[in-house]
Amino acid sequence: MTTRTPDKPERPKTLGRTIHEKYPTAVVGEPPELTLVEGGGSGTAAGGGASSVGADDDPAGTGAPVGGSVDGPSANTGAPSASAAVQVGAATPSANLRTPSTGANVPSPKVDTPAGAAAHGEPGQRDAYRDELTHVDEHGDVRMVDVGEKAVTQRLALAEGSILMHPETQAMVLEDRAKKGDVLACARVAGIMASKRTSDLIPMCHPLNITKAKIEIEPIAANGSTPAHGWAPAREDGRVGFRVLATCGVTGVTGIEMEALTAASTACLTIYDMCKAADRGMEIVGVRLLRKEGGRSGLWERGDMGAESDDALALDAPDAAIEEPPAPSPLPGGPNTGEPAPAIAFVGYQNSGKTTLVEKVISRLSQRGVRVGSVKHHGHKGFEIDQPGKDSWRHAQAGSRHVGLISPDAYAEYARTKDEVPITDMLTRYTDVDAVIVEGYKAAGLPSIVVARSGIDRMRGRDSFALIDENTLAVACNDVVARDFRTRAVKAARAAAEDADRAFDEAEVELPPFLDINDSAAIASFVYDHLQKMK
Repeated sequence: MTTRTPDKPERPKTLGRTIHEKYPTAVVGEPPELTLVEGGGSGTAAGGGASSVGADDDPAGTGAPVGGSVDGPSANTGAPSASAAVQVGAATPSANLRTPSTGANVPSPKVDTPAGAAAHGEPGQRDAYRDELTHVDEHGDVRMVDVGEKAVTQRLALAEGSILMHPETQAMVLEDRAKKGDVLACARVAGIMASKRTSDLIPMCHPLNITKAKIEIEPIAANGSTPAHGWAPAREDGRVGFRVLATCGVTGVTGIEMEALTAASTACLTIYDMCKAADRGMEIVGVRLLRKEGGRSGLWERGDMGAESDDALALDAPDAAIEEPPAPSPLPGGPNTGEPAPAIAFVGYQNSGKTTLVEKVISRLSQRGVRVGSVKHHGHKGFEIDQPGKDSWRHAQAGSRHVGLISPDAYAEYARTKDEVPITDMLTRYTDVDAVIVEGYKAAGLPSIVVARSGIDRMRGRDSFALIDENTLAVACNDVVARDFRTRAVKAARAAAEDADRAFDEAEVELPPFLDINDSAAIASFVYDHLQKMK
C-alpha cells in the first residue's frame, strides 16, 4: 500500500524580478495595488490597464542592475513612459504610482533607508554580493545551507554594541561598586561563552569550532572631554556608558559574523543584568557588524566604522601610521613633561598578596584612563624574562649581555649587570606614562603601601608591622591584621612613654590609614588621589 504525500499549499505570489530568486511578499512587503505575477513575467490588471513588473522596464537597454528593486512603469497617462523604482531596504522616490484599475495616484511605499545612505543623499544600496536568501528554498521554506562543498578559509568578524546609562552607573562600574561583583569581567566572559553557543540560539546557524573569541569593553567618554587611552570617544548626544567590541575567528567553511554579533549583544545584556538594580533605564544600542574577512566574498567593512580591534586589521594596513602626541598627563611627570612619572611601591613579604593586588590596581587605574607603568623587584639572582626558544632568548643563551627586541608597536630589552640597578635609575626611563606601580623595593625609600595578608612572613618569621615607616602611605590588610597592628602600636607608644617618664596619651599614636586588601577599587582610588595631590 502506498501513501500519497499531500500537495504543498500554493506558495505566496511574488513580486516579479529579473533574476531567478523569488522573494515571498511576506518577506519584501506588497506595494499598494501593484499587479502581482508569477516569477517575473507581466500581467494585466482588471480594468484593462497594462502594467508590467520585470526586466522589460529598461526600454533604453541600459542593463542597470536591479539592486534589490522592483521596476514598474508609470500609469497610462498619454505621457512618455517613465519607470518608478520600489527599493527593497531603501526609501523610494517621492513620485506616485497609479493603480491599474482606477488610475488614481497612490503614494510610493516607504521603507527605511540603511544607515549612511540618506545622509549622503543617495538611494540606499544593499551591499550583499548576491541577490538571494540562502536560508530560503525555492518554495519559501527555511533551511540550513549546505556548506559541505565550500573551501576552508580563515574567517574573522568584528561586531560592536553599546549600552548607555546614567553617569553615576558608569562610575559605579569603573570603581567596582556593583553589588553583584566585577561587571566588566563578567560581561567579557559572558560574551565569549555566548559566541560558542550561537548555533543553539540562532536556528539556521552552523555550529562552529571557534578558534578565537575576544571581548573588549571601553567606557564611553563624557561629552566635551578628551578620551583617555582605553576609552571610547564621546557620543554626539553626550550620553555615557560602555562600548563592546567582539572579535571572533574560525578556520572553516562558513562565516562567523553571527557569533561576533551574539557575543557583543550578550556582553551588553550582562552589563544590564549586573547593573539593573541601580539603573533600569539603561539602553542597548548600535549592535552591528563592523568588519568581516575571509570566505568567498572576501573583505567587507562598514564605511563609518568608528573603531577597530587590533585583531581585525590584518588587511589594508597603512605603510606608516601617523601617531598623535599623547594627551597631557593628569598627574605630575609623565608624557609631555620631560620628567619621570611618580611612583608608588607596594611592599610586603612573600605570599602577602602583593602581585594580585598590584595587578588589580593597575587594571583599575587603566580603566580610569591613567597610563600606568610598572616595575617588579625580583629579589633573587637570575631570571628568565624571554620565552625559551625565541630568537632573542637564543641570543642571550649564546652569551649576549644586553638583548633588545623591537617590533612596530613595542620594544623590550634586558641586560646582565654586576650590581643591582638602583630603582631611581630605572624610573628615569618612565617618561611615557602617568604613574609607575612598583612591586617590592622595601628599602628604596619610595612612597609605599604595605601589603599584609596575615601580618607574619611564615617562611622566615618576619613581621609585616616592621615595614611601616615614615614612607608608608597606607596599609592594605584585613580587619584582623588592622586590629592587631593598632594594638601593637598603642603598646609600643605606651612603653616609649614609660621609658621617657611621661604621661601616655593614646591620641599621640599615629598610624597610616588601613585599606581593605580585598577592595582593589578603593585602593586604586587612594593611589590616584595621592598622585593628584602631588601635582
